Amino acid sequence: MSPTIPPPIGKLVDVDGHRLHIHIMGEGSPTVVFEAGGASWSLDWHLVQTEVAKFTATCSYDRAGFGWSDPGPKPRTSEQIVRELYAALNRAGIKKPYVLVGASFGGHTVRLFARHHPDEVAGIVLLDARHETINSRMPPAWRQQETAGKGMYQFLLLAARLGVLNLLGKLIGEKAAPPIARQLPPEIRPVYLAVGFQPKYFESNLDELAAGVESDKQLSATGPLGAVPLTVIRHGIPDLFARMPTEQAQQAEQVWQELQAELSHLSSNSRLLVAEKSGHGIQIDQPDIVVDAIRQIVEVVRAVSPSGQGRGLTLHAADFASAAFRRNG
Repeated sequence: MSPTIPPPIGKLVDVDGHRLHIHIMGEGSPTVVFEAGGASWSLDWHLVQTEVAKFTATCSYDRAGFGWSDPGPKPRTSEQIVRELYAALNRAGIKKPYVLVGASFGGHTVRLFARHHPDEVAGIVLLDARHETINSRMPPAWRQQETAGKGMYQFLLLAARLGVLNLLGKLIGEKAAPPIARQLPPEIRPVYLAVGFQPKYFESNLDELAAGVESDKQLSATGPLGAVPLTVIRHGIPDLFARMPTEQAQQAEQVWQELQAELSHLSSNSRLLVAEKSGHGIQIDQPDIVVDAIRQIVEVVRAVSPSGQGRGLTLHAADFASAAFRRNG
């Protein structure tokens, strides 16, 4: 670890020759496990994790190459990510069952994990999650946008290697920081900026993007999720498509919302919510709605299995609905 990089806030766990960083907060069962989206890492969950940790155990982590984690073996497909997450949770002694929370690309990991280890997953929350058929259903501007994104990361990787990003950070300060960094507590912001944008971060982004088509194929073979409690939260502000031509942006928004509805149909025990004041980064724009959705599933799990230790939990739709709407009278 470079002496200029702040030490991990959690712990490093060895996974087949490389280390993954895991940050554990709170106590109780079930354990809520956070899976970040593309280009995101553990501190992107800070606003949500600190609140959820007040009522149950939580675990955020950095995928290989992100944050404090070492780069991992390629290709960086969703299947590979799931294998590493499963190993890390077990080696870190994270208690089961899990409520999995996945944002954007992190939805792939969550769904594959639940498919491979159904007896260990008590509930799922998806935040504006990627759908595996997105590339075939979006207008041409979507693929152009993804190509431009790869080009941007290649440029930023070069800038990071040359030290240009570090220099700009010193000159511009927090004005150059992403929105999440500006919302973090003052003591966390410099850590986010120092750790988050190392060359390996941009390399890992590019590796995950390069494996994107294969990851989508892997998800296509997973099938439904049975009756696991599932909450899908979709964005209310279409910021993902702001740079597209107007007509294609409108088409892309319609397709995205249709795909979110399809994700909600993966379980026979599900809800679809709208984060009206949020763009794609729901855990940043409206952390309260995410915390509440997690709390509701945790309450259901505890009601069905008070010890929280039961495997193969069957949580019926009526139980889920009862907990979900109890707060609204």
